[in-house]
Amino acid sequence: MNRAARSDNLALLDRDMAKKNLQGYWSLGMEGLPPYPTTSVAPCLWKWADVYESLLRAGEAITLEQSERRVVRLVNPGLQDRPFASHTLQISFQYVKPGENARAHRHTPAALRFVVQGNGAYTTVNGQRCLMEPGDLILTPKLSWHDHSNESNEPMLWLDGLDFPLIQALHQVMQERYGERRQPIAKDSEEVMQTLGAALRHGMPLADFFHYKWRDTALTLRALAQSPAARDRYDGYLLEYKNPLTGGSAMTTMQCAVQLLLPRDETESHRHTSTVIYHVFRGKGATLIGERRFDWEQGDSFVVPVWHAHRHLNHSSEDAILFSLSDAPVLKALDLYREQAG
Repeated sequence: MNRAARSDNLALLDRDMAKKNLQGYWSLGMEGLPPYPTTSVAPCLWKWADVYESLLRAGEAITLEQSERRVVRLVNPGLQDRPFASHTLQISFQYVKPGENARAHRHTPAALRFVVQGNGAYTTVNGQRCLMEPGDLILTPKLSWHDHSNESNEPMLWLDGLDFPLIQALHQVMQERYGERRQPIAKDSEEVMQTLGAALRHGMPLADFFHYKWRDTALTLRALAQSPAARDRYDGYLLEYKNPLTGGSAMTTMQCAVQLLLPRDETESHRHTSTVIYHVFRGKGATLIGERRFDWEQGDSFVVPVWHAHRHLNHSSEDAILFSLSDAPVLKALDLYREQAG
């Protein structure tokens, strides 16, 4: 059979199989795959000025009776019809005005809150009240009841991080409303933090741990920065949030960290198979992702996609602090995590 006849025969076979919901391996183009992971997620920087303006406008246009949450989502231009910041992680910013309550519900996607602005509001997670201050990290593990209340005199804004795209890809997304608008409060997170050390030392029953206070994180980060040997050549002074009950990542599917870049610091370039989304908590600087430079300042957010070489620069005279979340725990659980210089 000559080449033309083989081509016609193959085309006919492909059409016949398609009618039967079948497909040949030869149609996938697997022979041309690169020896490293690729992604449609694009490096992207979202400016805080744009996010903040949108939140204020939403505050005038949307009530928490119209929508359970007043949230502005960050959307990656490379994902086309999927309105997420990356293929596995989503970050958004939430705005709760004085006197408002975002009703209690729970869902299969895990979530976290990193407080950006305001004092005095609180999130209640499974009956545990977590009073919010800037820099605090509050976890909402999958299927945890949670609601947000602002009984202060100022607006509250925070970053929401979720593994929603990952859970959606697994066809596991669900949400359920609590029977009342608010959960009853059983205890404050401060009580849990005060008794955690004794419980760990003496084998006492452990309460769920949801709240990392910035005051504790800042002290630990500053202590780390006192040791030049602790500086990571790729990330500066990096402090990962750990689950105190297991010693593992703060969340099953998301790694959370803060990193300090000292004045005039430049990190070396590296790449990894995880996706990382950054939020600038303090200071200003730049990150080189591939051939592109992204200049950032306080409040901005940016994403470093899979296997993109990147490094951070702080050419200012002040410290810069970045909060980040990544999907590294998922890749490590699947033995797919890799990292290399350059």
